[in-house]
Amino acid sequence: MNEELNTQNTRLSKLIDKVMENFEKVNRLYVSRIAEQIKKVGQLTPSNVNRIILMTDWGYDISDITRRLADATEMTVKQIMTVYQNVLDSTFADPRFSRALRHRSITPEDTARINRYAETMSRQTAGEIANLSNTTVVSQGYRDTMDKAIIAVQSGLTDYQSATREAVRELGTNGLQVQYPSGYHRRLDTAVRQNIVDGTNQLAQHAADMVGEALGYDAYEITAHANSAPDHEPIQGHVFLKEEFEKLQSGQAFTDIDGHSYEPIRRAIGEWNCKHFAMTFSTEYSRRKWTDDQLNKFIEDNNKGCTIDGKHYTMYGVTQIMRKIETAARREKEVAIAAQQAGDEVLQAQAQMKINALRHKYESICQISGLDSYWVSRAKVDGYRPMKLK
Repeated sequence: MNEELNTQNTRLSKLIDKVMENFEKVNRLYVSRIAEQIKKVGQLTPSNVNRIILMTDWGYDISDITRRLADATEMTVKQIMTVYQNVLDSTFADPRFSRALRHRSITPEDTARINRYAETMSRQTAGEIANLSNTTVVSQGYRDTMDKAIIAVQSGLTDYQSATREAVRELGTNGLQVQYPSGYHRRLDTAVRQNIVDGTNQLAQHAADMVGEALGYDAYEITAHANSAPDHEPIQGHVFLKEEFEKLQSGQAFTDIDGHSYEPIRRAIGEWNCKHFAMTFSTEYSRRKWTDDQLNKFIEDNNKGCTIDGKHYTMYGVTQIMRKIETAARREKEVAIAAQQAGDEVLQAQAQMKINALRHKYESICQISGLDSYWVSRAKVDGYRPMKLK
């Protein structure tokens, strides 16, 4: 069961990564165009910096980026159904239902209802992503960055690159930003990925619920995996009757079918980046997938953890450090790309030194912890080329 679930998760992650390429390409275009304009402005003198003339180029860039963002959104909307269909196929093929299906079948009406739900979820997620694209700050972010470059030239500073260095760094780090009504900003690619992941989690959960309901299932089994977050580790792999699971999800105290009682938890299953699923379970036909010994071994191995920089971490804590390093490396690579295109070798070298340090730290953690390295895939940024440091 563990291997099968891991295979499904890997396949789904690859599909989501494919969708995300649409927005990553637009983000790189956005960074490249502004960096090129920064370099162009830096070649001017204070007397011939004409903002009106420069705005002609800016207008073309902004229109092109906006058009490509719309194209990426349209393409993504089409791809989302492929992602969701994969989730749905995995649900129908789930071996947890095979024993019950030998005794009863799902009616065509129930099958149609589940398919309609997947279509509804697809449209809902597509609409949310379209809204994110529509509230992405293309024009204002572009103009704000370029205004800083013009001010640097007009001020007559001899070291233009030093004056614009922070703007270029912010450009590479922040990329395209979604602006929420509250005024909060977030990277577009991060926001889109979270929407798709949340949508797939919701679909997987509710589709399984609907299949289980059609088969008369009366309980839920929480999936289990190594290196679990501490709030969900005590309950993973256990089975809960439906009414007890509802208590779990609503922040109340709850009890599993073996009589173990648990205090309320704040983070519901399947939410806030949770990697667990509540799988429908029949107390008549189903069997627990994880024994108490297996679950205790997960806890033991997780708590054993390892020591990094003189501090002990659980294995879950180590994975969180690794995810942060991967993200930091991707941001620095985007800074390096922006610096290269802006002609700022100093900033490019600074970014490269940080990338080298991050990779060294990452590989060291992998060696200490025994965890697999995902540097090549998770820290990858298309268009980045390492700089040879002197």
